[in-house]
Amino acid sequence: MNGPRFDMSVFESANDALAFVLDSPAEYSLVGEDVEGRTTLWSHGAERLYGYSTEEALAGMNTAVLHAPEAVEAGRPAEMRAAAVSAGRWAGEVAQRRKDGQVFIAHAILTPRRDTGARVVGFLLLSRDVTREFVERKHAGEQKADEMLRGLLESAPDAIVIIDREGRIVLVNSQTERLFGYPRQQLLGEPVEVLVPERFRGQHGTQRAGYFDEPRVRAMGEGRELYGRRLDGTEFPVEISLSPLETEEGLLVTSSIRDITERKRFERALREKNLELERASLAKDRFLASMSHELRTPLNAIIGFTGTLLMKLPGPLTADQEKQLATIKSSAQHLLSLINDLLDVAKIDSGKVELRLGPVDCQEVLEEVLTTLRPLAQQKGLLLEADLPGERVVARSDRRSLSQIVINLAGNAIKFTERGAIRLTLRRWEKAGGGSWVEITIADTGRGIRAEDREKLFQAFSQVDTETTRPRDGTGLGLHLSQRLAGLLGGRITFESDLGRGSAFTLRLDQE
Repeated sequence: MNGPRFDMSVFESANDALAFVLDSPAEYSLVGEDVEGRTTLWSHGAERLYGYSTEEALAGMNTAVLHAPEAVEAGRPAEMRAAAVSAGRWAGEVAQRRKDGQVFIAHAILTPRRDTGARVVGFLLLSRDVTREFVERKHAGEQKADEMLRGLLESAPDAIVIIDREGRIVLVNSQTERLFGYPRQQLLGEPVEVLVPERFRGQHGTQRAGYFDEPRVRAMGEGRELYGRRLDGTEFPVEISLSPLETEEGLLVTSSIRDITERKRFERALREKNLELERASLAKDRFLASMSHELRTPLNAIIGFTGTLLMKLPGPLTADQEKQLATIKSSAQHLLSLINDLLDVAKIDSGKVELRLGPVDCQEVLEEVLTTLRPLAQQKGLLLEADLPGERVVARSDRRSLSQIVINLAGNAIKFTERGAIRLTLRRWEKAGGGSWVEITIADTGRGIRAEDREKLFQAFSQVDTETTRPRDGTGLGLHLSQRLAGLLGGRITFESDLGRGSAFTLRLDQE
């Protein structure tokens, strides 16, 4: 009988595979091996595929010679056998070698042979040369990958330039053409320095070589200020990101280039505007300093001389004169209060408020406020009272700022209350984890605050008219200034209001 040499046990363990091979002898190869890798079966197809005669193959030849050297070095045959034993079969593509040393790609199926005790005694290798199919498939895949890469490059919003180690341009996208003004074909193969201003070209080559020695991803905007050069010689500021790209031809570098001319123009305009604002702020500071001296000094003089006249030290006054002088004094004091508020807000805005933090007796502060404002409350027929704890409450604060906040809040309560009372309450609350809060609450029995007015309550120059009949006197800075001062002291002002029944403003100072 002509054909491959084998024993009957091989047929019994792989008769389907053998039948398939014998039906298609020209295309398929069937090789049997024992557990040591020695050839035990060699088909006609194996003779044609590998170039070894049946006598050569069955004379103790090891099947390792059928695999490409790199596959043997990588341990591929052992991996195939282990997978076949584990899963019952292994199938895939593997690099193999013919007798003349030619390497080809084979599609192979490896199945284990077992004895009656299910012990593995060898393997059957069914193979077919698929080199041409593999090359065609690889070429098609490379073409598809190239198409995808070009699609990605063309859809990128930035100019993309890919260069090799010598600095030659190997690929650009259409954005590069639009940005630099070069036709694509004119750039390919050219040194990338053609896109760099002449004054930077000398150092660019050294920097490029250093990058190839230590390639890494460099984010957009990282590094120093960079410029590009167009075909017409014009220069423009750019940002560049770099990414190393390993290919079969060696290391390439992908550069994403972004024109930042508009952003630079915007930044320059912003700097100029900031300078204008700084100059305006300096002018404002000089104006406020002048106002402090030029307005407050004569106002204090008016108030002082008016007080002297009202004391009748120069001589007796008529009823009309006394009334007119009282009006002058009251108006001057009101104007001085407004100027002080404006100056205080300006100081806070400019960061020039000087706080003298230290222990402050809160009871003393509230008692002083009561003494100062009680005459004003009595003029309106209001009761001004305090609810103070039995022990002294000392807080770390700035006495002047704390007094100013309480006077503003209590003064507002008197201003917006027509009848009833204003109560000042002082409390200290201990924290569970240590430290405490100091709370000062000013509650009134006024008309309260409408819901639509609450959002603007602490805004500068904002006034809330509770009676909806006429605007109140003042600048609308009292609550705004108080909240700013509270923030400087490490606290905050909150409020509750019941329309028609009154409001309560609470200053809380955190005592860590």
